[in-house]
Amino acid sequence: MHLKEIDANLLVVLDSLLVDASVTKAAERLGRSPSAVSHALANLREIFQDELFVRAGQRLVATAKAQELAPTVHIICAGIEGLLRPEIPFEPQLQERTFIFACPQTYELSVLGETRRTVRQAAAGIDLECRPYDSEQSLEDLRQNTVQFVVTEDAPREDAADFVWRPFNSERYVTVGSAGHPSAGKRVSKTAFEKLEHILIAREADAPKPVLAHLECHGVAADKLQIVPSVFTALLLALESDSLATLPQSTFRAVGEKLDLAEIKPPFPQFEVQTYIGWHRSQDRDECHEWVRSQLLNGAMANGKD
Repeated sequence: MHLKEIDANLLVVLDSLLVDASVTKAAERLGRSPSAVSHALANLREIFQDELFVRAGQRLVATAKAQELAPTVHIICAGIEGLLRPEIPFEPQLQERTFIFACPQTYELSVLGETRRTVRQAAAGIDLECRPYDSEQSLEDLRQNTVQFVVTEDAPREDAADFVWRPFNSERYVTVGSAGHPSAGKRVSKTAFEKLEHILIAREADAPKPVLAHLECHGVAADKLQIVPSVFTALLLALESDSLATLPQSTFRAVGEKLDLAEIKPPFPQFEVQTYIGWHRSQDRDECHEWVRSQLLNGAMANGKD
């Protein structure tokens, strides 16, 4: 195959199909008819000798070949678009935008809370809002642009070419209890640790799998574990009883002193969980989105060095 055999318009159609996973939505994005997009897809299939997309309900699912092509096609289309875009410098302080994050509540209080303050100082018109992360619904919300970012401890989903995933931060988990707890500031014996009630923070549908697995492998039985949906519920339970709450260190730093909490050292090494940030590929060429995600990634990096 030679370059002269490829019409740049076909690559634009392919990029839109990879982003939208729908002939109809790609046609709307491009201002063309669905039949024109279908015709272009037929030409692309012939050129690449691959189906490129197969139908799954109302969506098109990219084949392995299409997913292989996706990053390169996206870069080519972004380059062409950059050549044609007027040279107007992006100024964050002039923007009026709201970006919604689906994330665990613990990250809203810590990493995202710090980033929100940084963003407001540089661009008062840009607001960051959070809603609970749901492992299935949040990804569909990204596609519909009702959510612009997700932050999750789940491994990145590789089954769709329309998402972009990046490592966000590596979060160390700590175990805490009330400052008056008999073991406050001390290392608990394995026997005592296994007997205590343990609290984790998560929506019921999205249990914190890495943390849960870590505690269970160190002898904490299921009947000693309680999962609650709110950081403050977990901390209040810990304050009013001998229960221990396991949560990200950054969350403990954000609220620990204010609530008279103390770190309690478990009878095994502390552990870290890798988190990821994801967004929909359709946002890649949005300069404001790009600026916000750079603030997020820089904030997460700074948080990890504390």
